Amino acid sequence: CILNATKMGVYDATKGYVTDYTGWSRKDVKTSFISAFVAGFFMTVTVAPSDMIRTKLMNQPTDVKLYDGFVDCAKKTVAEGGVLSLWRGFIPIWARFAPQATLQLLSIEVIYDVMGFKGI
Repeated sequence: CILNATKMGVYDATKGYVTDYTGWSRKDVKTSFISAFVAGFFMTVTVAPSDMIRTKLMNQPTDVKLYDGFVDCAKKTVAEGGVLSLWRGFIPIWARFAPQATLQLLSIEVIYDVMGFKGI
C-alpha cells in the first residue's frame, strides 16, 4: 500500500516538475524515465523502515522471542541503532526498486498509448 501510493504519487508529481523544468511532454520517454527513477528512490525512502522491521521480525529465532510485535521491534531498533538504522540497506533496496519501478511505469505508459488511453 505504502509502496504503490508512493510510486504513483511521486511519479505523477515528478512528471509535472520535469515537464515544467525541461519543456518535454508528459508522454516523452525521457520524462517517464526520470520520473520513474525518482519514484523508485522515494519508494525506498518510505518502504525501507517497515521492510527492515519486517525482516527483523521474520528472522528472530523460533525458540526465543526477541520482539513483541512491529512497534516493539521498531522501538528496540531505534534505541539500539538510532533512527537512521531503519534505512540500513538502503542502496540494495533502491537497486531493486528503481529498475522495477522504471520498467513498470514505462511499460504502463506504452500500454496506455497503444490502447489509446490518456497517460499517467
